[in-house]
Amino acid sequence: MNQRPDILIIGGGVIGLTTAWNLAGQGVSVSVVDRQQVGREASWAGAGMLPPGRLQNAITPEARLRAYSHQLWKTLPEELKARTGIDNGYRRCGSVETCTANQAEAFDRQLSDWRAEGIVVEELDRTDIEKHIPALAENVPSGVFLPEFGQVRNPRHVKALAAACRQMGVEILEDQEQLSLTLSGQRVEATTPDRQFACDRICVCAGSWSSKVLDPLGVSLPVKPVRGQMVQLKVSQLPFSCVIEQGRRYIVPRADGLILVGSTEEYVGFEKRNTTEGVADLLKFAESLVPELGRAEVIRCWAGLRPGSPDELPFLGRIPQFDNLFVGAGHFRSGLQMSPGTGAVLADILLNRTPDIDMDGLTFDRVATMTA
Repeated sequence: MNQRPDILIIGGGVIGLTTAWNLAGQGVSVSVVDRQQVGREASWAGAGMLPPGRLQNAITPEARLRAYSHQLWKTLPEELKARTGIDNGYRRCGSVETCTANQAEAFDRQLSDWRAEGIVVEELDRTDIEKHIPALAENVPSGVFLPEFGQVRNPRHVKALAAACRQMGVEILEDQEQLSLTLSGQRVEATTPDRQFACDRICVCAGSWSSKVLDPLGVSLPVKPVRGQMVQLKVSQLPFSCVIEQGRRYIVPRADGLILVGSTEEYVGFEKRNTTEGVADLLKFAESLVPELGRAEVIRCWAGLRPGSPDELPFLGRIPQFDNLFVGAGHFRSGLQMSPGTGAVLADILLNRTPDIDMDGLTFDRVATMTA
């Protein structure tokens, strides 16, 4: 047990665990505290989609963090497997991107951005698109293919991360609902009913709950829960092997015949449950794109709470008014895909090093412009 860890991470989702993995790999003593079992919130609930990026051409904050993470995803799965024996299901499957008539303008802008970044994009006519998705609905005349698009199995990845962290000496404390932060001078202290943490630095990576953790300190973090509902289907034989995206909804095929359909975006607070309306809408969407999915078996459905920020980007780094308090939260829909880059960035910042990417647009100080 780390009676005095160098760094305490609050939140054991994919962001907190990846940060701990990076720190432990550099000989840092780390404790991770979670309000429940690690990785059981948004990290567990997502579809594990991993869009491509080109770091050398990435200009926007989103593109920089996405591209940096894309670069790290190429080696992380094998590193975790070599240490733990757990296969997280990472594979490059490609993605067919389609749009409806009212999405055409936004789709064209996205296509232009991909090309400017240097991402490989293949335009598809109807004949081409049927090579990837023979069962695609006839009312989809064209699309584009991103061959470098990947996927990972969220629960397996979180399991591998947690196992790797424990093997590297990270202390993981679960079911700690009563953790609290208090101020002593300019330093923040963390306590539970059973323990007071004497640590050099504290990093809040608690997803949608990050604002609640920071509220007692008077820190206003504009991160709110956004419910996303998901449906899992099963077919005897996959009718396609690539991801299909249309706007913010998607269909993700797994190699074992399971298919994920997602996702809704609902601002309903911390209400994490499925609704008949949400599930029905997802099933209708899936069948509208691939009609034969109307005959698929519904295995289960679930809901998760994404940590949404006003600009859909995370807040990373030190909270200026405190000597030892840091944050890594607000990734919205992109937590898992951006977790390798985020973990590396936060580890650098916590160790007083300059991150490998420009942090403009990703730091906590932009909160002021959002709340002014």
